[in-house]
Amino acid sequence: MAARLTDAVSSVVELFEQRRLSYALIGGLSVAFRGSKRSTEDADFLLHIPALSLPDLLQSMIEVGCNIDEVAAIRQWAADGILVIRWPNGVQIDLLKAIVPAFHHVLHRGKLESFGTGTIRVADAEGLLLLKLIAFRPLDQEDIRGILLANANQLDLDWVRSEAQLAGIDNERLVEFEGLVKNFYIT
Repeated sequence: MAARLTDAVSSVVELFEQRRLSYALIGGLSVAFRGSKRSTEDADFLLHIPALSLPDLLQSMIEVGCNIDEVAAIRQWAADGILVIRWPNGVQIDLLKAIVPAFHHVLHRGKLESFGTGTIRVADAEGLLLLKLIAFRPLDQEDIRGILLANANQLDLDWVRSEAQLAGIDNERLVEFEGLVKNFYIT
């Protein structure tokens, strides 16, 4: 699976780069860059794309072999801010629309990393913490632990806290996050 995932991600990134789109790898694959390794079979991207550029991107994906209903995809992107694309080699690519300020802040903090034979923009550790804090499912909480452990004394947790408050994350979740910081972050 690793070679198929690498090939699909590299191809998607090439399409983003050709169009000079603002993107960042997020999700399980990005956690491998910023925290603990965990297996994943898909790739998740945070993406900012002008509405007029979406049809061109979708058409390019169709040309490389993706089975996409372009009209339905545009409607789903507009309504839900999420697209699930099955790459021709079977890898699932999830695109998340950067619709709230916190998502744009994560995009701007992304860092280029070596990937396959090229580079890829990956959300930084603080950006991933924020996204994981927003979602906060059990797997997200596990990812938070891994990111905290792997980045001892290197994180700007004040930025994460500030962005979390701006994003409207409830106090109960913030208290749980502080518990994870206390237990897993070494200063």
